[in-house]
Parts: sequence; C-alpha cells; structure tokens
Amino acid sequence: MKKIVKTALLIIVFLNSNSIFAQLQEYIENENNRILKAQQTEIEIERFINSNFKNYKLAKEITEELKEHLREEEEFSDEEFEIALINAKRHELRKLFFKQNPDYKEYYSAQAMPQSIAQDCVNGDFESGVAGYSFWSDNYAQPASGEDFFQSCSTVTERTASNVMTASTNNFGSRVNLINSAASGYQVNDPVLASFGVNVPTLNSNGGIRCIKLNNTGGYGSSDLTTLSRNFTTINQSTIDFNFSLIMDNKPEHGQEIQPFFRARVYDQFDNIVDEICIIANPDNCLFNIIYINSERRMLYTGWICARLNVESILNQPGRIEFTISDCQPSRHFGTVYIDNICGLTCAVPQLGALSLEPTNIVCPDLSDETPMSVCGTYQSPVNATLSTLVLYILQNDEIIGTINSPTLLTANTFCFTVLPSQFGVDPFGDYEFQVDATFNVVCPAGNFVYDITDYSANVGPDVTFVDCCKPTLTLTSPVDNVSNLDANIETQKERSDWIRATNIVEVGNNDFQDGVIYHSGNFVELNPGFEAVSGSQFAAYIEGCSNNYVYRYQNPNNTKPEPKEEEINLIRLGSGFKIVPNPSTGIFEIIMKDNTFKHYQITTIDGKIVQESSINVTDKHQFDVTRFANGIYIINVVSENGEIQSQKLIKK
Repeated sequence: MKKIVKTALLIIVFLNSNSIFAQLQEYIENENNRILKAQQTEIEIERFINSNFKNYKLAKEITEELKEHLREEEEFSDEEFEIALINAKRHELRKLFFKQNPDYKEYYSAQAMPQSIAQDCVNGDFESGVAGYSFWSDNYAQPASGEDFFQSCSTVTERTASNVMTASTNNFGSRVNLINSAASGYQVNDPVLASFGVNVPTLNSNGGIRCIKLNNTGGYGSSDLTTLSRNFTTINQSTIDFNFSLIMDNKPEHGQEIQPFFRARVYDQFDNIVDEICIIANPDNCLFNIIYINSERRMLYTGWICARLNVESILNQPGRIEFTISDCQPSRHFGTVYIDNICGLTCAVPQLGALSLEPTNIVCPDLSDETPMSVCGTYQSPVNATLSTLVLYILQNDEIIGTINSPTLLTANTFCFTVLPSQFGVDPFGDYEFQVDATFNVVCPAGNFVYDITDYSANVGPDVTFVDCCKPTLTLTSPVDNVSNLDANIETQKERSDWIRATNIVEVGNNDFQDGVIYHSGNFVELNPGFEAVSGSQFAAYIEGCSNNYVYRYQNPNNTKPEPKEEEINLIRLGSGFKIVPNPSTGIFEIIMKDNTFKHYQITTIDGKIVQESSINVTDKHQFDVTRFANGIYIINVVSENGEIQSQKLIKK
C-alpha cells in the first residue's frame, strides 16, 4: 500500500512539474511575442522620425537655450552642437509618435507572471532574452529640462508614454543592449575600455551567453537616464543578489552632485523603497579602477562584481527591482553598466557589504516593568573595509522617536541592541519600525572612504506594535494638552478604546491635507467648553476605537481624478508650401497645397484691403475666379488645416 501511495505522489509531482513547465514556456513565448511587437514598433518610429524630420523644427527658444547651456557646461565643437540638436529633435519626434499612437506603449511593459511560476527565478540570467523585463530611457535634452531633473542618487525616473524602450542585440550604440555571444556583432570585451588597452569581458564568467547593458557612451546635449525594471509577484528569498560591471566617465571639475551614478533599488507593492545601492563616479572610491586619459577626463570601471539588496521586510509579498544608470548632468560624460543574474544568485562576498536585522514582531511591550527588548542582526563589511559606526533608530510614520548609538553586543559579523519600552515615548500607540545604519571605512589610495548601509525594517509589517493595548479613556485639558498642526504625530494623533474628553486648544499650523490633529475613540469624542480648533487649523474626530487609522476622510466634491500630465513636445511644424497656377493669369487660378490640406483662403490688395475671402471644405486643391479684379498684384493668404497661415503673391493680368 505504501508503494502505491508513493507512486501516486510521484505521478502528481511529475504532472504538476509538467504543468508549471508548460506555463513557464507559455509565459516566455508570450513575452517574446510582446518584445517582437516592440521591436517592430521601433522600426515604425524610425520611419516616422525620418519621414517627418524635415517637416518640423525645434522650438527656437529650445535651440538657443541648448547652445547657451552647452557652451557654459562643456567645450563643444560646432559639429557636436549639430549632433546635440539632431538628437534633441529626434527625441521630440519620438514623443510625438507616441502621442499620436498611445496604444503602442503596452508592447514595452513586461506582462505579469502567473502565480504558479512566480516562486521561481524565471529568466534572471537573461538566457531567455528580455522576457519579464521593462525598459525606459529619459533622453534629457539640455537645457529643456534644466538642471532640476538631476538630483544624483535621488533622481526620479518613471515610465511614460514616450520613453519606453526595447532591447537591441549586440548594438553598443543602443541605450538598452542585450549582449549575446551566439549572435552577430558580439564583442568579447567592452569596446570603450578596449580602446584604452583594458580588457573587461562583456559577459560574466558564470552568467551563460547573455546579459543586459544599460546606456551607451553617447551624449552631446542629452543626459541619458536608462532604467531596467522587473516585477516579482512574490519575493521568495530574503536577499536579491546580482552581478554587475560598471563603467563611468569622470571629469575632475564636476562636483559629485552632477557625476554619473548607478542605482539598484527595490520597491514594495506600495512603491515604498525597501533597499537601494547607489554608486557615484568618484575616483576616491577604491571600488573603481582608474584610467587616466588626460587632465580633463578619467575612466572609472569595476569589472564584474556582485552585490546584495535586502528584501526580508517584504518576504512573500510583491515587489519590484529597478536598475538605473545615468550620464553626468551636463550630458557629455557617460555612465554604462552590464547586469546579470538578477535573482537565483548567492553572492558569497558582497563587494559593497550587507546589513540585515533579524525579524521581530513584538506586540504590546510591558511599559510598567521596563523589560528590555533585544534587537539583533548580521552584517558583512564591504571588501577591505572595517565597521565604524552602528546605530539603531526607532521610527513611527517615518519620524525618528528614539536613537541608540551603539550595540550592546558586537562580533565580527553580528550585533544586538538593547531597547527599553520607555524609548518609544510617553503613552506610545500604533506601529513602530527599527532601522539600523552602519558606516564602514576603507583605506583607498586617495585616503579614507566611507560606505553607508541601511536596513529600513526588521520584517514584514511593524517591528513593534501597541495597537491592541491602548488605554480606555483620555482627558485633554488646556494649556498642558494644547496642540499645533505642526507638532509630531505622537502629539497630534490620539485614540482610546472607550472615550476622549477634550477641553484643549488646537492651534493653527500647517494646513496642508492630512497634516492636522485627529482624535478617535470607541464610543465618543466629547468636545467640552474650553475646546477650540482655531481658524486655519485642521481637526477631525472619528468613532472607531483603537484602529491606528489616522487618515482624513477627504472626498473630492466632484469625484474626479486628475488628468495625467501631458508631455510637452517642443516642435514647430513647418509649412509645406503651396502653388498658385497659373500665375500670372487673366482670371482663373488654382491653389495646390503640397503635402498638406487647407480650409480657408483670403485675397488682399498690397495695402491689406480684403477683396475676396472664403472658407471651404478641407482639401489640397481649390479653383477660384478673379476675372472681375483689376489687373495688378495681390496677396493670397492660405490657412492650412493645422491653423498655419502661408502667403504668396498673385498676379492678375
């Protein structure tokens, strides 16, 4: 009987494995079809740009500002100015294509992975191409975007209707390049470094025959910011390890705030940052090897290394990883990165170190006897670095309410902090998080360099909670309990399981949405004589007990959602011209519009007096009779369908 049961179980496992494999193959096939459509769209976009290039020009103010800005930032030749203008115009035409064809955008977004295969690390090594990945690249023309967009590691990047990209294969001029050693055009070593006599492989030695490369080595008037994004339906491992090889241009005169950067960042399902790594082009960081090109330029590179992102706080939840690489803000100095083995990799020695708090889930610590809590974790120092500081923060609603500056126990790779209940403040209520910050020192040729690593939370959900242990009643009196909208949340947010009686004053303060005072209780909130919410303050009271739900129940009176912001297209359509035939003529003329249509014409004398005018059905040809006109020269004005006015002389003989 046991043999029969065992055989049946094996059959079930086999059938289930076959089913999952079939679903995986179907997903990869559907993704490859999507990618093919995106590649076909790129051909359409190129055709659109080429066919419309002469029909548009850049807005004059953009052209002039571009030249002025680049002259201030870099020494650009006239030829490089022309390249910058062409690149800017091509970018605007790409935006115009997507504005006219919005449905094409869906081809550039990876499809959601079926739940049945979400636990597997599907195509983390790009061996199935770019199935499961989305790409976009912001081509920031200078100075149309000004300098506001560039905030170094904090620079915002998001997918729009026109910045979506698809991968080329072995095309080192592309901003998204799939390296494939089995396809034509493959180069064993990075071509830029090879031109300086340094050989760094384009493929990771343990990464198969494919990887992805983000950003190119171009620039000239556009600061490129390229992003790879991948969604995980379920995060099923406590870390995401990956390989990368980074190459960055570096100009000594540029400050760190405008140098190229590389960022790896994980988001939870609510778009909160879970963990990130950001590397700025800095020759003082001995992570980099340096090629000294001249006094104005250095090339920084890492070779293939591995790194680790901590995702334990969103284990078994959805998440998203994004890799972003940028040029320098003025645009001439590039950043580019090769990436491989996203998930499915164990990085034994993370080059940039690692830090992790052990999971905690402490509910209602005893406030009366001050029983200490132990908050522990592990760390790995970056290569050749030593631990300098280790600090634990207690946070509520992203505000620090307590700080412990050193652990009570510290070994070569573990630590523990002792936390007392009193460190959560007087009368604590709600959810709290632990955050640990570590700094590491490494001695580089240029001197001491500091690495910072942070773990933002110990586990999924709150690390400590007082939600189910709030007191039954509260009396608030003036002046001791007076409160301002600008006070910390712990002062402005009050709740009790039974009732709150208030005779205090809510002072005027920051009157922004969801930034005021909220009281709620299980049975009633009683506002007694003496209570006052001063004009301009924000105050609300709700009957809902100890819910810890401090959110204003704001409703849009029109119940409408804001319209998405339209991308501005900095192009002016050029008039395509028209003919008057025959010209001169004794009476019958014909307007013939070239590559355009018109809807109105007007004839005036030389001094501007209107002698004939007519609105017509939109057309590209129209005959009219001026036999009754006196012989002489007239002006004919034609209004095209898009509203442009064009003029020519008309000769009546």
